[in-house]
Amino acid sequence: MRLRPRSRSRAYDRALETTQSPVRPDDTVYPSGWYVARFSRHLKRGQVVPVTFMSRHYALFRTRSGCVGMVESQCCHLGADLSRCGHVAGEYLVCGFHAWAFDRSGRCTDIPGQDRIPVRAGQRSLPVREQAGNIWFWHGDGPPHPLDAVAFADDRRRYVTLPGQVSVFRADLLSVAEHVADLAHWPYSHQAREAMEYVPVRNEGPHFEFRIQPAAAPATRRMQRFFRPYALVTMAGPAATVFRAQTGPDIDRDRPAFAAILGASPVRDGVTFSTWRVAVRKLGPDLPLWPLNRLLAALVWLVVRRNARADREILRWMRPPEKPLWVRSDGPSVREFQRFYHRQTAKPHPPGSS
Repeated sequence: MRLRPRSRSRAYDRALETTQSPVRPDDTVYPSGWYVARFSRHLKRGQVVPVTFMSRHYALFRTRSGCVGMVESQCCHLGADLSRCGHVAGEYLVCGFHAWAFDRSGRCTDIPGQDRIPVRAGQRSLPVREQAGNIWFWHGDGPPHPLDAVAFADDRRRYVTLPGQVSVFRADLLSVAEHVADLAHWPYSHQAREAMEYVPVRNEGPHFEFRIQPAAAPATRRMQRFFRPYALVTMAGPAATVFRAQTGPDIDRDRPAFAAILGASPVRDGVTFSTWRVAVRKLGPDLPLWPLNRLLAALVWLVVRRNARADREILRWMRPPEKPLWVRSDGPSVREFQRFYHRQTAKPHPPGSS
């Protein structure tokens, strides 16, 4: 059997290959919500790539018209791996073994030489969205929630969005996700000059949002007002963070000066896929300010990369202790984040379910 040529895999794909296993999904329970599967620019038209999340193997593909689908990779016919032998034909993913065709919902639409398609002919699929330059997939029960928190970044007239980097951590999802609420690490990992204060904004149901602002003594307030180190942190998913820079204590969700969009997705227990990107508000129309807009975005990108590197080296090998030792200086933010995270927990799908 001759397979169609495949594009060269990316470094993080090759790193994830070492974590894959033919074993059936484990019993780890993950919270419901949106997760990042890939940068949009890393999936070309007509391309199929193997991805693993929540210990399940999927075929992520883009049709000829540009739409994205994500279906379970083990073909329901005889078990061929659609992510490795499959190819895109028009709007369908076609198995390279017997040419069964599946649409983006996983429904089998064609079986060569077969007039009737069996009822069970189909692949488990996940809801997928493309927003803010990322491919997002939904894990959990019930209909997907809106992805409102990242909608502003899709406005190309106002924002330049740049993809950051992809990392593979040998750490569990919660350890990677909760660090965004850990204000106590800022003076050490990020060399923040002032202590930061956690101010809750919303913490109910699938929503968790808080402000970060300087915890300043009155004598230094003037200097801090000048530099304005304020931020609004919104969870777009249980492990997807939108970090919006603010010009002061007043909240501006729709037109932040810049935003970092962080995503963490569990490959399996103890392995987490992590991404970041930036969205920077333009100084004005691209014509004639295109060079300045790109330069500003590049400078913000470098600042975010510097901070992401500081966290990456710590999170890469992080393991939660059996009994965390909380102290007063930790503050309430991480514990409130954990409560948010655990109340989104989805029921595990039994092995073989669809």
